[in-house]
Amino acid sequence: MAKTVDVHNHLYPKEWMDYIETRIESPRMKRTGSTSMVFYLGDVPIAHVNRAGHYDPEARIEDLDKYGIDIQILSLTIPSVELISADEGVIWAKRINDYLAKVCHKYSGRYYAYATLPYQDMDEAIRELDRAYKELGVKGIMMFSNINGKPIASPEFYPIYAKAEEYGLPILIHPALPLTGEAMKKVRLPYPLFGFTLDTTMAVVSLIFQGVLERFPKLKLIHSHLGGVVPYMVGRIDDSFNNYSKEYGLELPKAPSDYYKRQVYVDSISYHLPAMRCCLDWLGPEHIMLGTDYAHPVGHIEEAIHYVRGMDLSEEDTDKILGGNAARIFKLE
Repeated sequence: MAKTVDVHNHLYPKEWMDYIETRIESPRMKRTGSTSMVFYLGDVPIAHVNRAGHYDPEARIEDLDKYGIDIQILSLTIPSVELISADEGVIWAKRINDYLAKVCHKYSGRYYAYATLPYQDMDEAIRELDRAYKELGVKGIMMFSNINGKPIASPEFYPIYAKAEEYGLPILIHPALPLTGEAMKKVRLPYPLFGFTLDTTMAVVSLIFQGVLERFPKLKLIHSHLGGVVPYMVGRIDDSFNNYSKEYGLELPKAPSDYYKRQVYVDSISYHLPAMRCCLDWLGPEHIMLGTDYAHPVGHIEEAIHYVRGMDLSEEDTDKILGGNAARIFKLE
């Protein structure tokens, strides 16, 4: 049986939380208890901390042992460093990457890390990515579905994709403050309901439609939350491209779904078996990996493995999803 590997989870460094708590402007944090906090962008709550393991790697180990997870690839989630000034963002990206490297060293073989990058300064982002890969040994890159409102298919982000391809680092596409945020506020719906999954879907599909995956054929993406809504509307994605690509100045040698099935992986965060089986039926077990979203209330570390096993796959295919696929694409030792 392969080791279980959680590819989508988050650890908040205490130093980062203390800094966010001092801020008056967005992003900011409010303490609600001894081990609980709420993060805000503007007046909108976008992330919660509600247990010690969300910021304490030692306390987290107890949860991992309890629920059968052997390895986590750690990342900083929202709010992240691209939401503050460029100068501060560069400093904090280095601090966070150094902190995660220390955690990974202390708990060697139990934790690995994604790089945190200051995307508001691309020259510094590339320098930090080089350092994080060559000196700190990161296994992937954390990237958000938009960067302060900028689509991630914009050419200014191509150097990140080139480096990721060169170094063989998968990129986790994680929700940011959604581009549809104002629309969701008008109808009083929480961002995690539609905004986050729709935003990652727009991001990944735009990377395909705009030719980024064609340009970087060895690039690997991880589309969080079971691929957003892609598995359930893939026919419409291909059909929309076929019927409207010329009007929008788009051109690809293959169908959009071909790029997705070749270069995109998804995590298992859904906890709804019909949806998980739909995704499995289209992508197959080779492109799904275990995720918990640990540190966010929409994730359920307690049930993550249970739901993967609930798909009633062979032990071989179950092992691929629980850890084998991650060990392969992240080159885990």
